Amino acid sequence: MREAFEQEATQTNKPRLLVTAAVAAGISNIQSGYEVPQLSQYLDYIHVMTYDFYGPWEGYTGENSPLYKYSTDTGNNAYLNVDYAMNYWKNNGAPAEKLIVGFPAYGHNYILSNPSNNGIGAPTSGAGPAGPYTRQAGFLAYYEICTFLKDGATQAWDASQYVPYTYKGNEWVGYDNVKSFNIKAEWLKQNNFGGAMVWAIDMDDFTGTFCNQGKFPLINTLKDVLGLKSASCTTSTQSSEPNSRTGSGSGSGSGSSSSVGSGYCAGKANGLYPVANNRNAFVNCANGITYEQYCPAGLVFDTSCQCCKLA
Repeated sequence: MREAFEQEATQTNKPRLLVTAAVAAGISNIQSGYEVPQLSQYLDYIHVMTYDFYGPWEGYTGENSPLYKYSTDTGNNAYLNVDYAMNYWKNNGAPAEKLIVGFPAYGHNYILSNPSNNGIGAPTSGAGPAGPYTRQAGFLAYYEICTFLKDGATQAWDASQYVPYTYKGNEWVGYDNVKSFNIKAEWLKQNNFGGAMVWAIDMDDFTGTFCNQGKFPLINTLKDVLGLKSASCTTSTQSSEPNSRTGSGSGSGSGSSSSVGSGYCAGKANGLYPVANNRNAFVNCANGITYEQYCPAGLVFDTSCQCCKLA
């Protein structure tokens, strides 16, 4: 593929397309799945998925993306952290400048077996409840975690792993926040790695209304620390953020054009709502703010699944 891209660039007199890959951070997966030196010859960037180190599948609490190992970690658990995984790739033949560090804008939640035992490594009985937006047990977007904190959860900081966790009643969440992103980004620079990637943009507080830290607080932290204040390429004039306009809709789906007023979500519960006379559109109510959004072409909003699907 790399050779084909080089040939195409020569023929078209255009910059060569990049060859990249998202790769595992688990040591056993790296050992069994990748020829690191050979891959490094052909890949421009290697995006290491340094998250999901721990989750509800373990049977005990653990951080989603710890920078370093926990103070009592031994055996294979000592490998389950960002620092070890990134350096394992580097020490096995991947140039540091090609290695991209993964940053999660989400966390994993658990049900504590005993609510009074709420530290790292506490026994759990399963995945925590699904969030109101992501709707997946054991998984919460950063903005959903901010709501959990606002609802009275206790926030704690793991000094050995440089990441936070929070708990309330029998629910426990391991995640990242602005502080841990800042520390990890500084560590990235000190180790001369190639950059950062985020999973995923829409899990950050894109409206700025959940965490009271402005829009995209996690991603903007990375931009600030890494010196990426402005984009280095021309972007589309179409915004990637939810559409909050109150004029006529411009979705390409079936049904007549329709729009809701800016006050539509006032007093409504957070969630997704259909738009009258436009099956292609739906309204995302977030903390009383109205965001009119549209399904991709050919799809319509279905209230039964709260999703876009074929008509």
